[in-house]
Parts: sequence; structure tokens; C-alpha cells
Amino acid sequence: MSKLPFVVGCAVVAMLIGVPAPGRDLAPALVALNRCNGQTIDDQSGRVNDYARRGPGNSNAQVVQRFGALADVIAVLNEEREILSTVCANEAQRDAFFARIAATQASALVLEAEIAERLNASCPAAQRGLPQMMLADAWLALANVVNQGGGSVPAAFADVVPKVQTNAASVGLTLPAWADTSQYWRDQVHAKAKAAIATCPSPSPLPSPSVQPPD
Repeated sequence: MSKLPFVVGCAVVAMLIGVPAPGRDLAPALVALNRCNGQTIDDQSGRVNDYARRGPGNSNAQVVQRFGALADVIAVLNEEREILSTVCANEAQRDAFFARIAATQASALVLEAEIAERLNASCPAAQRGLPQMMLADAWLALANVVNQGGGSVPAAFADVVPKVQTNAASVGLTLPAWADTSQYWRDQVHAKAKAAIATCPSPSPLPSPSVQPPD
């Protein structure tokens, strides 16, 4: 779970051949088969949807706790993506999982951006810069999937794309076309935002956890 920047101070179906001996572990292939599912994605998506329905509360402590919970969702899904890339042999199934992961992470980043904007009102540069960084991470996560899919936008993105676009417009972040969205663009957004945030009173803020780009 990451620290909140600036605002702190500022988931068995298996066919077994023969009868296994008591206590015998499942073969690795069967473990992989059982593990290649969307249970973890469902769980984390449910968390994000619940957070979107329920505000974090009014106190700074409650809001900071919510930010940390969203950062945990992003981290869990980064790990889940790595696991599924190893255990899922069906490429179409794997890609569908990756699209859902990106959509859920982007949704979490949108909520983080809203929290950062709310808690950094004392310094306009951070109030805009931190959300810009998080929304750039969200847009890159979505664009990586779209671009790897030849420009096709997954149905899983239907709800989150307008949310990212609306929030980006509210903090002055111009989102490029999918084909023009890259790690370089994201890094440039981060660099510009960090430079602006550096003018805020100490302690200096740290960026939100980035979404790992596909290999």
C-alpha cells in the first residue's frame, strides 16, 4: 500500500488420469488450468465499484485510507496480470482478462485522481498535477490494450473511457488518440506535473503507483 502523496502532510474443474495417491499435489498444468480465471479481477472490480458508490468519508484520515485501498487494487491487478500471462494458454481468453484488468485499474486511478484533487486544494499545482499523472497512467493502461488489439476498443472499456476523458478535461490534461498514446507521452505528463508540483510547500509529493505496461 503506497503512501498518499503530498496530502499526508500536505480466483476446480480438472480431469485426472488415474487415481492420485493421497496427499499428492495436482500437476502444474492442472494448477494452471484452475488458476486461469477471472475471479481476482471480479473481486477487485467489485471493490472499485463499491468505492465508486460509497464516498470515502469526510475526514482526511478516511480519504487517505481510501486512496491506499485503491492503490492496493492496482497492485493486486499488476500481480494478477503477471500470473495470467504465465498460466493462461488461450490467447483470446488472456487478452480478455487483460482488457478487464486495464479497465479496472483505470477506474481505480480515476477515483485516486478525484481524491488527490480534493485533498490538494491548498496548492493548485498539486491539485492539477497529481490527478494529471494518475489519469495519464489510466489512459496509457487502456491505450496499451487498444493498440495491441489493432485499434479495437474492448467492450470492457465502455464505462471507464468517458470517466477518464471527463476527469482529464477537468484538470487540463489533453488525452492523445489511442495510436499516439505511449510510455513516452505518459512520462512527459509526469515530468511536467512533477516540475509544477515542486513549487508546492514541502514535503514534496510522490506520484501514484503506475500501472505496469504489457510486455
